[in-house]
Amino acid sequence: MPTPATHLASAQAMLRQGTLSLTARRLVDQHRGAFLLGHTAPDVKTISGQNREATHFYSVPRASDHPAYQVLFDTHPGLADHGELSPAQTAFIAGYIAHLLLDERWLADVFEPCFMGDWGSRAERMFLHNVLRTWVDARDQQRLDRSVPHALREAEPEDWLPFVDDRMLRRWRDWLAEQLAPGNGMETAAVLAPRVGARAEEMMSVAGSSEQMEHRVFRHISRPALQAFRDTSQRHCVRLVNWYIARSVARRPSRSGTDWSGRLRAREEVRL
Repeated sequence: MPTPATHLASAQAMLRQGTLSLTARRLVDQHRGAFLLGHTAPDVKTISGQNREATHFYSVPRASDHPAYQVLFDTHPGLADHGELSPAQTAFIAGYIAHLLLDERWLADVFEPCFMGDWGSRAERMFLHNVLRTWVDARDQQRLDRSVPHALREAEPEDWLPFVDDRMLRRWRDWLAEQLAPGNGMETAAVLAPRVGARAEEMMSVAGSSEQMEHRVFRHISRPALQAFRDTSQRHCVRLVNWYIARSVARRPSRSGTDWSGRLRAREEVRL
């Protein structure tokens, strides 16, 4: 599924492109670090040792057609009870569910139709799928603003997830921020290659070759199809974030005890 750099690029696009509702934009601007961390947090399993279902709330192949964010809220209803969440935690969970949705869209639009076919061996298909992830990751790293590592470090988890310890989230935050620091690079190939029995150098060699990418990868998924995935999934993620944060504001009274944002929410409510 998409790498942390791709999820961060998606979050950054939301912040830059003006597609978030006014309510959502206000919240994530105030808690940018939490929002960015949330966009990567399901992948904490890389260092926590948890399985996919424990942090992503779906399996591969899919065993249910329920959206992963809905399974998350059904399993941990406190995360959907916005009256109990701080603004920073709300921004974090908004990013978290956007990650889940982007992963599901990649599974449905990229992985299953393009790398689960009957061409080649399974080992070759899994290798080339991870080459594609590495290729996309490298380009998304270049899109990231230099302020991202600092923003990530500003996020301070406080019982944000009932199934991941805060200390693990901080370790994950610091590991990402260090890789994104000037002069460093993401350890994407080093993480992905062992999963398919390959060497990182082999994976990077293919991802870095335009000729090999065209001959071995883009014959199975075209560049226009990949861009269509980006555009469509980004719109769905924005709608989900707008919906979740609008519900959050709806249930959080103002300091005076009145609901000051009713009219604004009515204009911004999004149907998923």
